[in-house]
Amino acid sequence: MGIHFLNSELIGPKLDPMRPQVLLYEPEGGNLRLVGAEWLVPLATGVDKAPELFGHKFWGPMEGHEPLMPASVAHYDLHVWLFKNNPEGMFAPTNPAVKCTGYPYAMEMESTKIVSQTAKR
Repeated sequence: MGIHFLNSELIGPKLDPMRPQVLLYEPEGGNLRLVGAEWLVPLATGVDKAPELFGHKFWGPMEGHEPLMPASVAHYDLHVWLFKNNPEGMFAPTNPAVKCTGYPYAMEMESTKIVSQTAKR
């Protein structure tokens, strides 16, 4: 999914389509290239159903992505691959065209587990 930069001040149940909470980057040589954006809504914000943006329902609810986000941080999210073509679609949760292999911060992650809406509030 690339390197994630989170703006925690934007986390909450209300979404602004012009202000994603997470920007997604791909390493390119010694630089980072913006490849997409992510909107993230933790269940702890009180949401009771999957949010929608751009006519697409968010994925989830799902566990947090260990080790960077504790599994207990259940959330909904929506990735939008705006700046790098995604063979799986612009709104797919992952983009196989984004590569981080060989960089010290790259790690393989297992698929995120979907959880019940009420299980992790």
